[in-house]
Amino acid sequence: MPFTYVFDSAARVVRTSARGVIRIEDLASHLQSLAQAGLAHVPQLIDAREAQHELSVSDMRRLVELVEKVPGGESPRRTALVVMSMVDYGMARMYGALAAETDPGFAVFQDLAEAETWLAGAS
Repeated sequence: MPFTYVFDSAARVVRTSARGVIRIEDLASHLQSLAQAGLAHVPQLIDAREAQHELSVSDMRRLVELVEKVPGGESPRRTALVVMSMVDYGMARMYGALAAETDPGFAVFQDLAEAETWLAGAS
């Protein structure tokens, strides 16, 4: 499984690490796992600097649909995604544009500290 996560109760944030190759099926499984744990509505910090995304434009559209349908994810929340490569940054920005209405609290970063600061501002 490319994703591992912990709930940081002090910060009230789910901290996710992503490693290896990430495909749409992995994202769907991760979303389902968060929903089952009752954490879909909690702000998310996803550190994907050690991951490589194998996602197409159609995968991005599917991801938007998956996020819309996550049980317990109805309330507005912030999601900060941290990536290393410019390709992953561009794909994440594409997701953000496609999901602007359904997931307005999404942002992508290349610096972990900047993402944490942005996410802390949601409190």
